[in-house]
Amino acid sequence: MFDFKGLVSALFTQRLDEGVRDFKSATLMMAELPESDILQAQIEIVKALRQLNTNPDISFKERSRAVPYLDEKARSLQRHLVDICEGNILDDKASPQQVLPTMLAFWREMGDAYRICVKQALQSGGRGLDKAIHMFTLRAITYYGAHAKWCWLRYLDVEPNAWRNLHKLYLYAEEGNFTDTPLAAWDNAPLTDVRSEYLQTLMLALATPDKLQPVQIETVALWLGRWTGLLQIEKQIRPHYQLFAVNGAGSTPPKRLRRDMVGDNWRYWGTEALVRHMEEIRDQLQAGANPLSLSLQAEAGSPGNLALLQTLINLWSQDIPQPIRKQERRTAEKKISVVRGLDHIAAFLRGQRPEDGLPLLRWSVENESTGGLALSYRAVDDDKLQVGEILCVAGFGNKPFTIGIVRRLNKTRDGDVQVGVEALTQTPVTVELTPLPSGRSITAVYAPDSINPNHGRFLILPESHFAQDREFQLAAQGKAWRVKLTPAIEQSSHATLVRFAVLEKVVV
Repeated sequence: MFDFKGLVSALFTQRLDEGVRDFKSATLMMAELPESDILQAQIEIVKALRQLNTNPDISFKERSRAVPYLDEKARSLQRHLVDICEGNILDDKASPQQVLPTMLAFWREMGDAYRICVKQALQSGGRGLDKAIHMFTLRAITYYGAHAKWCWLRYLDVEPNAWRNLHKLYLYAEEGNFTDTPLAAWDNAPLTDVRSEYLQTLMLALATPDKLQPVQIETVALWLGRWTGLLQIEKQIRPHYQLFAVNGAGSTPPKRLRRDMVGDNWRYWGTEALVRHMEEIRDQLQAGANPLSLSLQAEAGSPGNLALLQTLINLWSQDIPQPIRKQERRTAEKKISVVRGLDHIAAFLRGQRPEDGLPLLRWSVENESTGGLALSYRAVDDDKLQVGEILCVAGFGNKPFTIGIVRRLNKTRDGDVQVGVEALTQTPVTVELTPLPSGRSITAVYAPDSINPNHGRFLILPESHFAQDREFQLAAQGKAWRVKLTPAIEQSSHATLVRFAVLEKVVV
């Protein structure tokens, strides 16, 4: 591995701890980065950005040259790390778990770097800086937005300082009167504006990402990139027409509007035009319209995405009251056994235990109700738990086994995990499903009785084996039936909940 400290010591005439301090030292550092180790190269760039951001003695002239230079060199490295994290490419030297902290740190430090450039330019009062201030503001807001989205993709909270800096940048743009001025943030990038980029992050926060699957968060982000032009931020409060508000001088995410949210730093927006457009899109997709003709991704018309669209409409509509908790929570401090994954759950229901090699987890119960429970545990590594994952809980209520689904998820950078679980059934039965006319059988979980009365009886099977109207032979307890799957109740990357019709009994 290249000796970076030796490089700094040899090339810089100033002290080692001064590090990257101007454009020249940035170019010297970049020239010696290891081409074959992209993760290590990006780590060094993050260090350089941090040195720039914590050094108040750097002039605007040097800072405004060094930061865009590092940005230009690092963007392709960051794209490579994102590809690793998304599983698009394999890198022997870096795993998704290894690259995520560096990715998040890069977006945060680069956002800070451009924000400091803007602040320094405004303080200097120099002439001819309007274009640079506009460009730097747009880039900073875009980077803070990427940082926030990827925090939510991994169920991490966005830090208060990141919100504070994001809000400050928007207020800078308001003062400069360029919130709506179109600009390409980078060469060959599409035109956008500060207001749209800011609103995309605010609205993604209001989509309750802690209750969405990562693929759903990505889908919502894509939709918002096309639809935020239908939103307008206002300085004057109009409670009958506005739904959300944010404190531009604060460090918190946006919230649903209350009448006490009044002051010069508050900003407000309504969603009527956006919701109306989303309803039109929903109706057209349900009528069979080609998503591409609506400027949407090809899979936008899938049942899962239509359900997601309806969820957003319900969240963002002023005419639909927010859901309230129907069941009272009870504090319950105890340990409970948890099994993850359909294969392991089926084995557990059939009697396999840890001494037989079954992974059995011990999580803490924080509180519970008749319809679910709140759990917590300490994750040693990234365990890839996501919203929509199926769990089997032993000892919930007065039943031996409960099948549940993860509905809410929050993780800290220290590894503490908070999990909200909806109980699906307390009478699970393992069954064998054999595709017809012939095929290899799979194991599924049958719920003859559902805690949610809307579900009725249903199956839980691997997502890859689901197709509407697909026929299986269902075998359990020495009996068999020919069944046909109906439209899915719910789909995730892990499993599908689906009702079925019994076509005939099969003689075994």
